[in-house]
Amino acid sequence: MSMPGLKPIIFYDIPSIVQGESWSPNTMKTRYCLNFKGIPFQTVCLEFPEIKPFYEQHSLAPTTLRSVNGTLTPVHTLPVIMDPNTNRLITDSFAIAQYLDEQYPDTPKVLPHNTAALVCAFHTAFHNLIKDIILLGSFRGAQKLNPKSKEYYIRTRVERFGIPWEQFATPERREKQWNALRAACNTVDGWYATSNGQFILGDTPCFADFIVAGLCKWVQYCFENQEWEELKGWNGGRWRRLVEATDKYLDCSR
Repeated sequence: MSMPGLKPIIFYDIPSIVQGESWSPNTMKTRYCLNFKGIPFQTVCLEFPEIKPFYEQHSLAPTTLRSVNGTLTPVHTLPVIMDPNTNRLITDSFAIAQYLDEQYPDTPKVLPHNTAALVCAFHTAFHNLIKDIILLGSFRGAQKLNPKSKEYYIRTRVERFGIPWEQFATPERREKQWNALRAACNTVDGWYATSNGQFILGDTPCFADFIVAGLCKWVQYCFENQEWEELKGWNGGRWRRLVEATDKYLDCSR
């Protein structure tokens, strides 16, 4: 899509040590959106310890609050975009999706037909389904971070969950979390089964599909290969087909 005169949006992402891989399923949602909509952008990478200072430098409110050892602690997360065409900084993947649809109405919608409220509910329900696999994903995913981010990530996750790092992925936890992921996929498969097309709203992907595809890519990148091969076959191969259909929107070359 040609958009003459439009300055590229700055997309802030977390780097992976593997070239061509997007590390975070949260930032993947925004990368999917930008590529799907055909909006020009360029990526600027921030290491984990750089995210909070970035928020403070630009007077951005924390994304959310999280309880750590019984204390509510501000959380500063990516993705963030800076749109030089409007001089605006937007945080949170869902808010970014809304902004892109509103600011660039002539591009394909990621929240079409007034579905924003329903997709927001989907986002919350999906997150609640997959929250039990965070420990296993954290343990595996940290190995693909640069040293500065890896140290920060491990230290803050140990603080948050209150268990030693080496206990994040014990065989017992691994089995429990993998079973939880399979149960989550079965539930989401039921949601998709009500659609008349490959995607949740039919024949065209939307933000909800990017949420699910991002998790699948996270498993592909951060789990062991046999686990990814196993997940691809679940639910009649639905997740393999979803990944294949959306991979073209996960271009990491920009």
